[in-house]
Amino acid sequence: MLARHKAILGLSLLFLLLLSIYPAFLFARDCYAPSLFPRFYIALAGGVIVATLFAVLDFPKSDTSSKRRIDPVGQFICFALFGAFTTWTWATAMPRFTADHVVTAQAAFEKVRGAKSCHTAVQFVDPGGAGTIKTCASLWNLPSLPEHGTISVTEKVSTLGVYLVKIDLVTPQVPTERQ
Repeated sequence: MLARHKAILGLSLLFLLLLSIYPAFLFARDCYAPSLFPRFYIALAGGVIVATLFAVLDFPKSDTSSKRRIDPVGQFICFALFGAFTTWTWATAMPRFTADHVVTAQAAFEKVRGAKSCHTAVQFVDPGGAGTIKTCASLWNLPSLPEHGTISVTEKVSTLGVYLVKIDLVTPQVPTERQ
């Protein structure tokens, strides 16, 4: 294989890897996994595969006159980290594609401080088994929340995690006075 063919193939693969990050972020939104166990090994394998692929495509020549800016080990580590990050994001999105049943349940929530772009967040224990979930209240159109209360959570559940579909505030029932 000629050097320019290797370069074109390497740049094409890098472009595809970079291009796959955006849909991964979109699909991973509102997906939560119960543990880090399967995602860690999936991301580790993905990082090794991507790094090996790029290392094979850009194997250094025996020519000592070529001036490499980054050593092969550094290049391998860089591509391994990037591949692991991409694979981790796709592994986080897996509940969206593998969910086999829908669960609607009520859960007690607590109003907490959100991230920079989200001033108010909702924190609750997931009825689908993904543990404690903290999500932005404005994403679910929950503008005015009490400090504590009950929400109705609709989610798709799989063995790899949950995908939140809908969160609604359950209106508190005010006790009526008897006369």
